[in-house]
Amino acid sequence: MSAAERWPVVPGDYSVGDADGPVAILIIGRGAVDLRGGFAIKGTVKTENMGLEKVIANIVANPRIRFLVMCGREEFGHFPADAVSALFKNGVDGQMRIVGSRSAIPFLCNLPVKAIERLREQVELVDLVRPKDVREIVAYDPEYRFEAERTRELEAAIGGCLSRDPGPFPGEPLVFEREALRAEGAHIAGQLNRLADDFVGQMLRMPSEKLSTSASIAVISSEFRVILDPVDGVVRIVPSVEFAGRLQRYLRGGQ
Repeated sequence: MSAAERWPVVPGDYSVGDADGPVAILIIGRGAVDLRGGFAIKGTVKTENMGLEKVIANIVANPRIRFLVMCGREEFGHFPADAVSALFKNGVDGQMRIVGSRSAIPFLCNLPVKAIERLREQVELVDLVRPKDVREIVAYDPEYRFEAERTRELEAAIGGCLSRDPGPFPGEPLVFEREALRAEGAHIAGQLNRLADDFVGQMLRMPSEKLSTSASIAVISSEFRVILDPVDGVVRIVPSVEFAGRLQRYLRGGQ
């Protein structure tokens, strides 16, 4: 069986409805909502980098999806809703950084450029996220439920998309292999947080004149995603070798 026949092609925090439907539901953060149907896939995203990459990989692998309905509440720090909006509006630069995003680390290093181009051409974004202006970290809430009014708004948006469905995108499913996208979301998030904490910790210990050091990570094994950080001499397993390098340069002021 081909990868295209095993849709969705990468694991994540989602449920599948009518795989032939044109609507994908993207819930920001830890939101939960019960819907009567009308969607091909419904899932959550909590990070503006590898979490978003998994969303994009599954969408471009299914030409039948023509709408991405984004809903829920923006999250402080990662700002995943802002990253999605900026991606549709501006795309990415040569470093695969989402242009114009205020998210913490908006890099999509595990996607080919053609996946970004395909997403923006294939799919229309319907933005129902509120509130967007998140100014401070709130107490951790393991899950929030959509209020009845927000649920009705979401179902109305789904109905509107179904009524103007343009039909399948005129192209073959875009499927590509990236080992980092196969990992489970919670595991990836934990690795990313630890990696960022490690790099920031190094910065706090370094003299100011060395913060923009040109020392880059050494790749021990691309297959097993093992790197050596030359600053601390520490060997690490990372979710993505490419992402680790870009994250290091970004946090230390490099390009």
